[in-house]
Amino acid sequence: MQENEALETIQPRREISTQEASRISGLSLNHLAYLLRQGKLEGRRFGDRTWMVYEDSLRAYLATPHKPGRPVKKQVNTVKKLREKPEYQFYQVSPAEQIKYPTPEARIVVGYGYGEHLQNNSSSTDLYSLASPDALWLMQEAEIERFAVDDCIILTNSRDFAGWDADEIQITVLSSSVPVPADLEEVRQVKIPEIEKHYFNPSHYQLASFTPSFADFGRLNIALAPLRFYDYYALTPFLDEPLLVDLDGSKISIRHKYARAALIYNANDRERSVIPAPISLQCVVITKDQQVILVERSSSVAYYPNHWSASFEENMAAPGVDWRGRSVKSDDANFVAGAMRGLEAEFAIPQNAVESVKILSLNVEYLTLSVDVIILIKVKLNAEEIRQRWMVEAWDKDEASRFASISTDLHEVVDKLFSKTLWHPTSRMRLIQFLFHTYGVKEVAKAIEARGIERK
Repeated sequence: MQENEALETIQPRREISTQEASRISGLSLNHLAYLLRQGKLEGRRFGDRTWMVYEDSLRAYLATPHKPGRPVKKQVNTVKKLREKPEYQFYQVSPAEQIKYPTPEARIVVGYGYGEHLQNNSSSTDLYSLASPDALWLMQEAEIERFAVDDCIILTNSRDFAGWDADEIQITVLSSSVPVPADLEEVRQVKIPEIEKHYFNPSHYQLASFTPSFADFGRLNIALAPLRFYDYYALTPFLDEPLLVDLDGSKISIRHKYARAALIYNANDRERSVIPAPISLQCVVITKDQQVILVERSSSVAYYPNHWSASFEENMAAPGVDWRGRSVKSDDANFVAGAMRGLEAEFAIPQNAVESVKILSLNVEYLTLSVDVIILIKVKLNAEEIRQRWMVEAWDKDEASRFASISTDLHEVVDKLFSKTLWHPTSRMRLIQFLFHTYGVKEVAKAIEARGIERK
């Protein structure tokens, strides 16, 4: 009788997904899979790669002391000390682990000189080997393989890069922001007062989820959430600093703990821990006389100063408050609306001068972890007309210091792609996707290979 009573009290072991186990433990999906294969964690396997983890086994593993994991990977510093400009300052963790904040005159900059290390990829003759080591690392962490160029990784793209029209993308705007883990919120609240001293920017949107436009679905479904500028820029410059505590008590960077979620935007995954980052509209402008517009970003911008862009970037505006605290109702209803607003602000090109707009893809940018929407805009003006408008009429002309253009010819664009240019980390991806759209993937691959053979 006692034996039967004991059997009746046995409860089934609770199973959790590897995603939930990762959220609880802070361990990467790769490491969890390794522990399961080695028998150091207990669980059940479905198919080749899908695991369910026994929660009690995970709790027991976490309660047992372990040797420290691999050290935090040394990343390229996102904030640089500009010795020639005294108003900039470098931020790091001192031996006492106290954060040195900027003096009132200092200014935080993301990606100063960052494109220099990407030039190591400029000698490749293979379209499929243009990903930076950082992009490869991020894909490995997320257990996802995608096409990447430099630091830009494709999340999803239109069929054959033909592009989506605005009415082929269904956008839902959520009423509240996406929550962040408690340790990120602590860092954010410490950093925000310093960021507020040096920058003001209106509210933006971030990607909450997307559903790819499979052939039987018919459209791309997007969910956006509001995002205050300070809520992400208080973290972005510090993603590679060891500001968080790992399970073994050692310091770990924000990127190493949470970045893998940047490549996972499944509408059914509500438990992922997201580093907040805005939607960035990354627009390639093609002129009437078949030129691609390029601009050199000003030294005064917050992201990638002095880098060359093809052709401009714009965040999606969300309702918020202006610098005086007044309510702002401006709202980009969709990607095209935001691109049109940016086109007029950057180059003084009105919407009636636009011939066509195609949304080519969604991408993730390694350094900022923003979701970049690559958009192709063809206009009815020639390059010289646009240059004149930019110099005199554009409201945001000071965001760029120089204006240039290149022919849309396949081989000329390929030559420019591999020139010694300080590119914005997504510019080469933008140009390549424009070539995919115009000439097709196979022709672009052949042109890149042929260029390599000619240079030997």
